[in-house]
Amino acid sequence: MILISDRINFSIKTLLFSFLFILFMIDTTLIDTLKEMSEKENKIKGFKQLSRIKGKLIKKSFTKNKNIKLTIKKGEREITFIVLKTHKERYSLAEKLKIDSSVYAQGIPKFRMIICTKLKHDMKGIDESKQMTLN
Repeated sequence: MILISDRINFSIKTLLFSFLFILFMIDTTLIDTLKEMSEKENKIKGFKQLSRIKGKLIKKSFTKNKNIKLTIKKGEREITFIVLKTHKERYSLAEKLKIDSSVYAQGIPKFRMIICTKLKHDMKGIDESKQMTLN
């Protein structure tokens, strides 16, 4: 008698579970599109957080951990980047850069400093021209 009641309880539980599963089954297309939209939005926000500047190198120094600190200026805007010594290519380029040379830098703000993620020596120079209206 006990074995039959256990089997009945088990079959009732499985039927109940399958019924609830079907009852609460949701179409996931809406959730999938929302996930895609939020991923795109996060990617855009991450891109906006990047600091980018194309200007002249005005100051170059070393930190106590032997990383290179570059200060780049364009107009009145001045940004300081840290080039980590673990990033070999950027570090060697930063060592070769001379003051008053034209540079493009991009970085991510972390803990009161901007870590350089992209560094290029700009051979063209900086366009200091301004737009004006003609009469």
